[in-house]
Amino acid sequence: MQQTNKLTYTLIIMITAVVLITGCNQNDKLIPTTKNGLTQKVSTRLKWLPGATYIGSIVAKEAGYFKTQGLEVEIFPGGFEADPIKLVAAGSNDFGITGAEQLLQARANGVPIVAIFMELRYSPAGWMTLKSSAITKPQDFIGKKVGAQYGTNIEPTLDALLAKLNINPKDLTRIPVKYDISPLFSGQVDVLPVYLNGQPVQARLEGKAINTIDPSDYGIRLYGNVCFTRETMIREHPELVQRFVNALTKGWNFAVTNPDEAVSFLIKAVPKSNKNLELAVLKATIPFVKGGSNDPIGKMSTAQWEETRDFMINYSGLSSATDIEVAYTNEFVNKAQQTVK
Repeated sequence: MQQTNKLTYTLIIMITAVVLITGCNQNDKLIPTTKNGLTQKVSTRLKWLPGATYIGSIVAKEAGYFKTQGLEVEIFPGGFEADPIKLVAAGSNDFGITGAEQLLQARANGVPIVAIFMELRYSPAGWMTLKSSAITKPQDFIGKKVGAQYGTNIEPTLDALLAKLNINPKDLTRIPVKYDISPLFSGQVDVLPVYLNGQPVQARLEGKAINTIDPSDYGIRLYGNVCFTRETMIREHPELVQRFVNALTKGWNFAVTNPDEAVSFLIKAVPKSNKNLELAVLKATIPFVKGGSNDPIGKMSTAQWEETRDFMINYSGLSSATDIEVAYTNEFVNKAQQTVK
């Protein structure tokens, strides 16, 4: 009986050791310990494919800013089948980029992620029309075929815009479209939802005569893309998060000040990119990065987070209990501004 108890105790010790070793190995694989000047391997997941919209991360890597901070960063593309929120929350990636609205919705659903850097101070979601259509403002949408991208932030943005301008949604026809400009030029729709730093830029480069409608001109200015990580990463590895934000801050500062050189880094990272298009996209993105604010790039404000949250409560079904104060932190951006020159 005594020998059986001794054997049972030994097995428990062995199983416990295996669990602990396995746990350590998993953590070591995710965030290797830096020794003798070696870099720590981490990863970040973009919201979409690599391009000028995410130039800060790309410059930080190609210019060696991550390396200077002791980080070896692998940048992964995002997409419909590669959701940054799911992958970061699961620990498959350490950092990610997503829309502020998606981050708030994720937190409302119990996903413990936190915004640590504001990449776009307001969302570039808007609309594009043909110059010949004379559709230049939201009031002109009445009686027209308006492209709809359900499941994105463009639809609640349109709902808010119509409500603010006292336009009955029934006075226009919404037609589902994808991320493609052809429905506008084929006549399938009269108004196309776009990202103002994307499709319109390409259309103009191709010599197409277009108009754009920006909801911020009508007082609807919501936060755009944010860089985020897990609560556990902030709690257990704050120094690593700080070094990541230091490099990211330097990457964005460089890109805003030196767009031509920044795009050269992008071409180095993604050789098949169209340099003229990416440069034009970056120049169109910079106003969204600055957002008309004198605050340092990357810094966030409670007031604008609250505006985005209240918008989502009214038009996207977000829970009113969503706590803004734990959804973001300026801790790392503030320190980065003190140390990054």
